[in-house]
Amino acid sequence: MQAWYEYLKDLETELGGGPVKRWLRSLAIDRFDACNLYLQAQDSFQVQWFEEHIRKRARDEFLNNTGKAIRIHLSLAGDPSSKEKKKDFVPDFEVRQDELDQKATLKHFFVSEKNQVIFKFFNELIDTYPMDAILNPVFLHGPSGSGKTHLLMACVEELRKKDLNVFFVKAQTFTNHVVEAIRFGNMDQFRKAYRSMDVLVVDDVHVFTKRGATQEEFFHTFNTLHTAGKLMIFGANAPPQKLSGIEPRLISRFEWGLTLHLEKPSTEDLKGILQNKAKLFSFPLKDKEIEFLLKTFTSSPKALYQALEAMILRSHLGTSLSVVLKDLIEIEQKRSINSEKIIREIAEHYGMKSSDLLGKSQSKDCALPRQMAMYFCRQILKLPYMKIGQIFARDHSTVMTSVKQIEKSMKKKEIASSVYEIRERLEDCSETL
Repeated sequence: MQAWYEYLKDLETELGGGPVKRWLRSLAIDRFDACNLYLQAQDSFQVQWFEEHIRKRARDEFLNNTGKAIRIHLSLAGDPSSKEKKKDFVPDFEVRQDELDQKATLKHFFVSEKNQVIFKFFNELIDTYPMDAILNPVFLHGPSGSGKTHLLMACVEELRKKDLNVFFVKAQTFTNHVVEAIRFGNMDQFRKAYRSMDVLVVDDVHVFTKRGATQEEFFHTFNTLHTAGKLMIFGANAPPQKLSGIEPRLISRFEWGLTLHLEKPSTEDLKGILQNKAKLFSFPLKDKEIEFLLKTFTSSPKALYQALEAMILRSHLGTSLSVVLKDLIEIEQKRSINSEKIIREIAEHYGMKSSDLLGKSQSKDCALPRQMAMYFCRQILKLPYMKIGQIFARDHSTVMTSVKQIEKSMKKKEIASSVYEIRERLEDCSETL
Protein backbone atom coordinates (compact mmCIF):
# COMPACT_ATOMS: atom_id res chain seq x y z
CA MET A 1 0.00 0.00 0.00
CA GLN A 2 1.73 3.14 -1.28
CA ALA A 3 0.08 5.52 1.21
CA TRP A 4 1.51 3.52 4.11
CA TYR A 5 5.06 3.56 2.76
CA GLU A 6 4.83 7.29 2.07
CA TYR A 7 3.63 7.84 5.62
CA LEU A 8 6.59 5.84 6.98
CA LYS A 9 8.96 8.14 5.06
CA ASP A 10 7.34 11.15 6.73
CA LEU A 11 7.71 9.52 10.14
CA GLU A 12 11.39 8.79 9.48
CA THR A 13 12.02 12.51 9.05
CA GLU A 14 10.51 13.20 12.45
CA LEU A 15 11.27 10.07 14.50
CA GLY A 16 14.43 8.86 12.81
CA GLY A 17 15.11 5.84 10.61
CA GLY A 18 15.99 3.49 13.47
CA PRO A 19 12.68 3.51 15.37
CA VAL A 20 10.62 3.41 12.17
CA LYS A 21 12.57 0.45 10.83
CA ARG A 22 12.43 -1.45 14.09
CA TRP A 23 8.81 -0.85 15.09
CA LEU A 24 6.87 0.02 11.92
CA ARG A 25 8.46 -1.36 8.76
CA SER A 26 8.43 -4.82 10.33
CA LEU A 27 4.61 -4.71 10.65
CA ALA A 28 3.09 -7.14 8.15
CA ILE A 29 0.37 -5.82 5.82
CA ASP A 30 -2.56 -8.26 5.92
CA ARG A 31 -4.98 -6.45 3.61
CA PHE A 32 -6.22 -2.96 2.82
CA ASP A 33 -8.80 -0.89 1.00
CA ALA A 34 -9.28 2.84 0.37
CA CYS A 35 -10.10 3.62 4.01
CA ASN A 36 -8.69 0.70 6.01
CA LEU A 37 -5.28 -0.85 6.56
CA TYR A 38 -4.94 -4.17 8.43
CA LEU A 39 -1.51 -4.75 9.98
CA GLN A 40 -0.08 -7.58 12.06
CA ALA A 41 2.55 -7.15 14.77
CA GLN A 42 5.20 -9.70 15.65
CA ASP A 43 4.81 -9.33 19.42
CA SER A 44 3.01 -7.38 22.15
CA PHE A 45 5.90 -4.89 22.48
CA GLN A 46 5.35 -3.80 18.89
CA VAL A 47 1.63 -3.33 19.57
CA GLN A 48 2.45 -1.32 22.69
CA TRP A 49 4.91 0.95 20.87
CA PHE A 50 2.43 1.61 18.07
CA GLU A 51 -0.38 2.47 20.49
CA GLU A 52 1.89 4.78 22.48
CA HIS A 53 3.62 6.63 19.65
CA ILE A 54 1.62 6.32 16.43
CA ARG A 55 -2.08 5.60 16.99
CA LYS A 56 -3.16 9.10 17.96
CA ARG A 57 -1.12 10.97 15.35
CA ALA A 58 -2.06 8.56 12.54
CA ARG A 59 -5.73 9.49 12.97
CA ASP A 60 -4.88 13.00 11.75
CA GLU A 61 -1.93 12.34 9.44
CA PHE A 62 -2.54 9.04 7.66
CA LEU A 63 -4.82 10.00 4.76
CA ASN A 64 -5.71 8.58 1.34
CA ASN A 65 -5.46 10.54 -1.92
CA THR A 66 -8.93 12.05 -1.39
CA GLY A 67 -7.94 13.46 2.00
CA LYS A 68 -9.95 10.96 4.05
CA ALA A 69 -8.41 9.27 7.07
CA ILE A 70 -7.26 5.68 6.64
CA ARG A 71 -8.09 3.63 9.71
CA ILE A 72 -5.33 1.31 10.93
CA HIS A 73 -6.38 -2.05 12.38
CA LEU A 74 -3.51 -3.60 14.32
CA SER A 75 -3.56 -7.19 15.55
CA LEU A 76 -1.05 -9.59 17.03
CA ALA A 77 0.14 -12.43 14.80
CA GLY A 78 -1.43 -15.66 16.03
CA ASP A 79 -4.08 -13.85 18.07
CA PRO A 80 -7.50 -15.47 17.45
CA SER A 81 -9.11 -12.04 17.33
CA SER A 82 -7.11 -11.20 14.21
CA LYS A 83 -8.54 -14.16 12.32
CA GLU A 84 -12.05 -12.80 12.74
CA LYS A 85 -13.54 -16.29 12.81
CA LYS A 86 -16.21 -15.07 15.16
CA LYS A 87 -17.62 -11.60 14.92
CA ASP A 88 -18.73 -11.77 18.53
CA PHE A 89 -15.27 -12.73 19.81
CA VAL A 90 -14.51 -10.72 22.96
CA PRO A 91 -10.94 -11.04 24.25
CA ASP A 92 -10.36 -11.43 27.98
CA PHE A 93 -9.38 -8.25 29.75
CA GLU A 94 -8.53 -8.10 33.42
CA VAL A 95 -6.74 -5.44 35.42
CA ARG A 96 -4.47 -7.44 37.70
CA GLN A 97 -2.16 -6.08 40.35
CA ASP A 98 1.50 -7.07 40.56
CA GLU A 99 2.40 -9.58 43.23
CA LEU A 100 4.37 -8.59 46.31
CA ASP A 101 7.66 -10.13 47.33
CA GLN A 102 6.86 -11.91 50.59
CA LYS A 103 10.30 -11.02 51.96
CA ALA A 104 9.78 -7.30 51.29
CA THR A 105 8.38 -6.35 54.71
CA LEU A 106 9.11 -3.55 57.17
CA LYS A 107 10.58 -6.13 59.53
CA HIS A 108 13.10 -7.24 56.93
CA PHE A 109 14.04 -3.77 55.68
CA PHE A 110 17.62 -2.85 56.56
CA VAL A 111 17.58 0.49 58.37
CA SER A 112 20.78 2.48 57.96
CA GLU A 113 21.80 5.95 59.02
CA LYS A 114 21.01 7.17 55.51
CA ASN A 115 17.46 5.85 55.29
CA GLN A 116 16.23 5.84 58.88
CA VAL A 117 14.28 9.10 58.52
CA ILE A 118 12.43 7.79 55.46
CA PHE A 119 11.80 4.44 57.16
CA LYS A 120 10.33 6.27 60.16
CA PHE A 121 8.12 8.35 57.87
CA PHE A 122 6.59 5.29 56.21
CA ASN A 123 5.91 3.73 59.59
CA GLU A 124 4.13 6.90 60.70
CA LEU A 125 2.23 7.07 57.40
CA ILE A 126 0.90 3.56 58.01
CA ASP A 127 0.06 4.20 61.66
CA THR A 128 -1.70 7.53 61.10
CA TYR A 129 -3.55 6.80 57.82
CA PRO A 130 -5.36 8.79 56.44
CA MET A 131 -2.50 11.25 56.23
CA ASP A 132 -2.42 15.01 55.78
CA ALA A 133 -3.60 15.89 52.27
CA ILE A 134 -0.65 18.26 51.82
CA LEU A 135 1.68 15.22 51.72
CA ASN A 136 -0.22 13.55 48.87
CA PRO A 137 1.31 12.15 46.70
CA VAL A 138 4.43 10.64 48.26
CA PHE A 139 7.19 10.44 45.65
CA LEU A 140 10.06 8.10 46.60
CA HIS A 141 13.11 8.09 44.34
CA GLY A 142 16.55 6.54 44.37
CA PRO A 143 18.99 4.53 42.26
CA SER A 144 18.68 0.82 41.59
CA GLY A 145 19.36 -1.18 44.76
CA SER A 146 18.48 1.63 47.18
CA GLY A 147 15.50 -0.32 48.57
CA LYS A 148 12.61 1.75 47.23
CA THR A 149 10.67 -1.22 45.81
CA HIS A 150 11.12 -3.11 49.09
CA LEU A 151 9.76 -0.14 51.03
CA LEU A 152 6.81 0.36 48.69
CA MET A 153 5.82 -3.31 48.89
CA ALA A 154 6.18 -3.29 52.66
CA CYS A 155 3.92 -0.24 52.85
CA VAL A 156 1.31 -1.97 50.65
CA GLU A 157 1.31 -5.04 52.89
CA GLU A 158 0.84 -2.99 56.08
CA LEU A 159 -1.92 -0.79 54.65
CA ARG A 160 -3.82 -3.87 53.48
CA LYS A 161 -3.81 -5.11 57.08
CA LYS A 162 -5.97 -2.07 57.86
CA ASP A 163 -8.64 -3.42 55.48
CA LEU A 164 -7.84 -0.81 52.86
CA ASN A 165 -8.19 -1.39 49.12
CA VAL A 166 -4.53 -0.88 48.16
CA PHE A 167 -3.67 -1.25 44.46
CA PHE A 168 -0.02 -1.98 43.62
CA VAL A 169 1.45 -2.07 40.10
CA LYS A 170 4.71 -1.33 38.38
CA ALA A 171 4.57 1.38 35.73
CA GLN A 172 5.12 -1.16 32.95
CA THR A 173 2.04 -3.06 34.12
CA PHE A 174 -0.01 0.14 34.10
CA THR A 175 1.20 0.78 30.55
CA ASN A 176 0.26 -2.75 29.48
CA HIS A 177 -3.22 -2.26 30.95
CA VAL A 178 -3.65 0.98 29.00
CA VAL A 179 -2.57 -0.64 25.72
CA GLU A 180 -4.86 -3.67 26.23
CA ALA A 181 -7.79 -1.50 27.27
CA ILE A 182 -7.44 0.65 24.15
CA ARG A 183 -6.97 -2.34 21.90
CA PHE A 184 -9.91 -4.33 23.27
CA GLY A 185 -12.21 -1.35 23.91
CA ASN A 186 -12.29 -1.79 27.69
CA MET A 187 -11.40 1.71 28.87
CA ASP A 188 -14.44 1.90 31.16
CA GLN A 189 -13.35 -1.25 32.96
CA PHE A 190 -9.78 0.03 33.15
CA ARG A 191 -10.83 3.38 34.64
CA LYS A 192 -13.19 1.77 37.13
CA ALA A 193 -10.41 -0.51 38.38
CA TYR A 194 -7.83 2.26 38.77
CA ARG A 195 -10.08 4.94 40.21
CA SER A 196 -11.96 3.02 42.90
CA MET A 197 -9.26 2.14 45.43
CA ASP A 198 -8.20 3.72 48.72
CA VAL A 199 -4.49 3.78 47.93
CA LEU A 200 -2.64 3.59 44.60
CA VAL A 201 1.04 2.57 44.66
CA VAL A 202 2.96 2.68 41.36
CA ASP A 203 6.64 1.75 41.14
CA ASP A 204 9.13 2.86 38.45
CA VAL A 205 7.04 5.76 37.08
CA HIS A 206 10.09 6.85 35.04
CA VAL A 207 9.04 4.04 32.65
CA PHE A 208 6.24 6.37 31.46
CA THR A 209 8.79 8.41 29.52
CA LYS A 210 7.57 9.39 26.02
CA ARG A 211 4.44 7.22 26.33
CA GLY A 212 1.69 9.66 25.46
CA ALA A 213 -1.39 7.48 25.86
CA THR A 214 -0.15 6.10 29.18
CA GLN A 215 0.62 9.55 30.55
CA GLU A 216 -2.79 10.82 29.46
CA GLU A 217 -4.60 8.08 31.37
CA PHE A 218 -2.30 8.37 34.37
CA PHE A 219 -2.90 12.12 34.51
CA HIS A 220 -6.68 11.68 34.70
CA THR A 221 -6.35 8.78 37.15
CA PHE A 222 -4.20 11.01 39.37
CA ASN A 223 -6.70 13.87 39.25
CA THR A 224 -9.65 11.61 40.11
CA LEU A 225 -7.91 10.01 43.09
CA HIS A 226 -6.40 13.25 44.38
CA THR A 227 -9.76 15.04 44.24
CA ALA A 228 -11.29 12.15 46.19
CA GLY A 229 -8.56 12.41 48.82
CA LYS A 230 -7.07 9.00 48.02
CA LEU A 231 -3.43 8.39 48.90
CA MET A 232 -0.92 7.86 46.08
CA ILE A 233 2.66 6.64 46.49
CA PHE A 234 5.10 6.56 43.58
CA GLY A 235 8.60 5.16 43.09
CA ALA A 236 11.15 6.30 40.48
CA ASN A 237 14.86 6.35 39.70
CA ALA A 238 15.05 10.16 39.78
CA PRO A 239 13.24 13.13 41.37
CA PRO A 240 10.27 14.58 39.43
CA GLN A 241 12.18 17.52 37.96
CA LYS A 242 14.87 15.18 36.58
CA LEU A 243 12.49 12.81 34.76
CA SER A 244 12.82 13.00 30.98
CA GLY A 245 10.01 12.48 28.50
CA ILE A 246 7.31 13.13 31.13
CA GLU A 247 4.70 15.82 30.48
CA PRO A 248 5.14 18.99 32.60
CA ARG A 249 1.59 18.68 33.97
CA LEU A 250 2.45 15.24 35.39
CA ILE A 251 5.78 16.47 36.78
CA SER A 252 3.87 19.27 38.49
CA ARG A 253 1.47 16.81 40.14
CA PHE A 254 4.30 14.56 41.29
CA GLU A 255 5.64 17.61 43.12
CA TRP A 256 2.35 18.48 44.83
CA GLY A 257 3.11 16.32 47.85
CA LEU A 258 6.26 15.02 49.53
CA THR A 259 9.41 13.98 47.66
CA LEU A 260 11.82 11.60 49.43
CA HIS A 261 15.27 10.45 48.32
CA LEU A 262 16.84 7.07 49.09
CA GLU A 263 20.59 6.93 48.59
CA LYS A 264 22.47 3.98 47.12
CA PRO A 265 23.74 1.69 49.90
CA SER A 266 27.34 2.20 51.00
CA THR A 267 29.70 -0.75 51.38
CA GLU A 268 28.89 -0.91 55.10
CA ASP A 269 25.17 -0.82 54.30
CA LEU A 270 25.59 -3.69 51.84
CA LYS A 271 27.30 -5.74 54.55
CA GLY A 272 24.33 -5.16 56.83
CA ILE A 273 21.84 -6.02 54.09
CA LEU A 274 23.67 -9.27 53.30
CA GLN A 275 23.62 -10.25 56.98
CA ASN A 276 19.95 -9.31 57.17
CA LYS A 277 19.07 -11.49 54.18
CA ALA A 278 21.14 -14.37 55.47
CA LYS A 279 19.17 -14.33 58.73
CA LEU A 280 15.95 -14.81 56.74
CA PHE A 281 17.33 -18.17 55.65
CA SER A 282 18.81 -18.95 59.09
CA PHE A 283 22.19 -19.06 57.36
CA PRO A 284 25.33 -18.08 59.32
CA LEU A 285 27.30 -15.74 57.06
CA LYS A 286 31.03 -15.47 57.70
CA ASP A 287 33.00 -12.24 57.33
CA LYS A 288 35.26 -13.72 54.65
CA GLU A 289 32.17 -14.77 52.65
CA ILE A 290 30.79 -11.25 52.85
CA GLU A 291 34.12 -9.81 51.68
CA PHE A 292 34.23 -12.26 48.76
CA LEU A 293 30.71 -11.33 47.64
CA LEU A 294 31.35 -7.60 47.92
CA LYS A 295 34.60 -7.83 46.01
CA THR A 296 33.25 -10.11 43.27
CA PHE A 297 29.75 -8.76 42.59
CA THR A 298 30.12 -5.03 42.05
CA SER A 299 27.86 -4.35 39.06
CA SER A 300 24.73 -3.78 41.15
CA PRO A 301 23.20 -4.56 44.56
CA LYS A 302 20.73 -6.89 42.84
CA ALA A 303 23.57 -9.00 41.45
CA LEU A 304 25.06 -9.14 44.94
CA TYR A 305 21.79 -10.29 46.53
CA GLN A 306 21.27 -12.89 43.82
CA ALA A 307 24.74 -14.29 44.49
CA LEU A 308 23.99 -14.54 48.21
CA GLU A 309 20.78 -16.49 47.62
CA ALA A 310 22.56 -18.80 45.18
CA MET A 311 25.32 -19.36 47.72
CA ILE A 312 22.78 -20.28 50.41
CA LEU A 313 20.88 -22.65 48.13
CA ARG A 314 24.10 -24.35 46.98
CA SER A 315 25.83 -24.46 50.36
CA HIS A 316 25.33 -28.22 50.56
CA LEU A 317 27.85 -28.67 47.74
CA GLY A 318 30.65 -28.00 50.18
CA THR A 319 33.10 -26.49 47.68
CA SER A 320 34.75 -23.05 47.48
CA LEU A 321 32.63 -20.00 46.69
CA SER A 322 34.47 -19.41 43.42
CA VAL A 323 33.33 -22.86 42.30
CA VAL A 324 29.83 -22.71 43.77
CA LEU A 325 29.16 -19.35 42.14
CA LYS A 326 31.12 -19.95 38.93
CA ASP A 327 28.14 -19.34 36.63
CA LEU A 328 27.18 -16.08 38.36
CA ILE A 329 30.79 -14.89 38.41
CA GLU A 330 30.99 -15.39 34.64
CA ILE A 331 27.79 -13.40 34.19
CA GLU A 332 29.14 -10.69 36.50
CA GLN A 333 32.26 -10.37 34.38
CA LYS A 334 30.09 -9.81 31.31
CA ARG A 335 28.05 -7.23 33.21
CA SER A 336 31.04 -5.04 33.91
CA ILE A 337 30.62 -1.66 32.29
CA ASN A 338 33.38 -0.73 29.83
CA SER A 339 33.94 2.03 27.31
CA GLU A 340 32.38 0.00 24.48
CA LYS A 341 29.20 -0.50 26.46
CA ILE A 342 29.02 3.18 27.39
CA ILE A 343 29.46 4.25 23.76
CA ARG A 344 26.87 1.75 22.55
CA GLU A 345 24.23 2.77 25.10
CA ILE A 346 24.74 6.49 24.52
CA ALA A 347 24.62 6.05 20.75
CA GLU A 348 21.33 4.17 21.11
CA HIS A 349 19.97 6.81 23.49
CA TYR A 350 20.56 9.51 20.85
CA GLY A 351 19.45 7.35 17.91
CA MET A 352 22.82 7.13 16.19
CA LYS A 353 25.55 4.58 15.44
CA SER A 354 28.59 4.03 17.64
CA SER A 355 30.78 4.72 14.61
CA ASP A 356 29.18 8.18 14.26
CA LEU A 357 29.95 8.94 17.88
CA LEU A 358 33.58 7.89 17.42
CA GLY A 359 33.92 9.69 14.07
CA LYS A 360 35.29 13.09 13.15
CA SER A 361 32.02 14.95 12.66
CA GLN A 362 31.75 18.16 14.73
CA SER A 363 28.02 18.65 14.16
CA LYS A 364 25.87 19.25 17.23
CA ASP A 365 24.12 15.92 16.66
CA CYS A 366 27.44 14.14 17.17
CA ALA A 367 29.26 16.53 19.51
CA LEU A 368 26.87 16.32 22.47
CA PRO A 369 26.62 12.48 22.53
CA ARG A 370 30.42 12.30 22.21
CA GLN A 371 30.88 14.68 25.15
CA MET A 372 28.39 12.60 27.13
CA ALA A 373 30.33 9.41 26.39
CA MET A 374 33.59 11.03 27.51
CA TYR A 375 31.87 12.24 30.67
CA PHE A 376 30.64 8.72 31.57
CA CYS A 377 34.02 7.15 30.79
CA ARG A 378 35.50 9.59 33.29
CA GLN A 379 32.76 9.37 35.94
CA ILE A 380 32.06 5.62 35.91
CA LEU A 381 35.29 4.04 34.70
CA LYS A 382 37.59 6.67 36.26
CA LEU A 383 39.75 6.52 33.13
CA PRO A 384 42.61 9.04 32.73
CA TYR A 385 41.94 11.85 30.25
CA MET A 386 44.77 10.54 28.07
CA LYS A 387 43.17 7.07 27.86
CA ILE A 388 39.74 8.53 27.00
CA GLY A 389 41.42 10.63 24.31
CA GLN A 390 42.88 7.48 22.75
CA ILE A 391 39.43 5.85 22.65
CA PHE A 392 37.88 8.82 20.84
CA ALA A 393 40.99 9.82 18.82
CA ARG A 394 41.13 13.21 20.56
CA ASP A 395 43.81 14.88 22.66
CA HIS A 396 43.41 14.95 26.44
CA SER A 397 42.60 18.68 26.54
CA THR A 398 39.55 18.08 24.34
CA VAL A 399 38.40 15.36 26.72
CA MET A 400 38.84 17.63 29.75
CA THR A 401 36.83 20.37 28.07
CA SER A 402 34.07 17.91 27.11
CA VAL A 403 33.74 16.52 30.63
CA LYS A 404 33.62 20.01 32.15
CA GLN A 405 31.03 21.06 29.55
CA ILE A 406 28.66 18.25 30.60
CA GLU A 407 29.23 19.02 34.31
CA LYS A 408 28.44 22.68 33.68
CA SER A 409 25.37 21.81 31.57
CA MET A 410 23.89 19.61 34.32
CA LYS A 411 21.95 22.70 35.44
CA LYS A 412 19.86 22.33 32.29
CA LYS A 413 16.94 19.95 32.69
CA GLU A 414 17.47 18.34 29.28
CA ILE A 415 21.10 17.43 30.01
CA ALA A 416 20.44 16.37 33.60
CA SER A 417 17.56 14.15 32.49
CA SER A 418 19.70 12.51 29.81
CA VAL A 419 22.45 11.81 32.36
CA TYR A 420 19.95 10.17 34.72
CA GLU A 421 18.41 8.13 31.93
CA ILE A 422 21.73 6.95 30.49
CA ARG A 423 23.02 6.01 33.92
CA GLU A 424 19.87 3.97 34.51
CA ARG A 425 20.24 2.31 31.09
CA LEU A 426 23.78 1.28 31.97
CA GLU A 427 22.66 -0.10 35.34
CA ASP A 428 19.74 -1.96 33.76
CA CYS A 429 22.02 -3.36 31.07
CA SER A 430 24.44 -4.68 33.67
CA GLU A 431 21.63 -6.24 35.69
CA THR A 432 19.82 -8.01 32.85
CA LEU A 433 22.72 -9.67 31.04
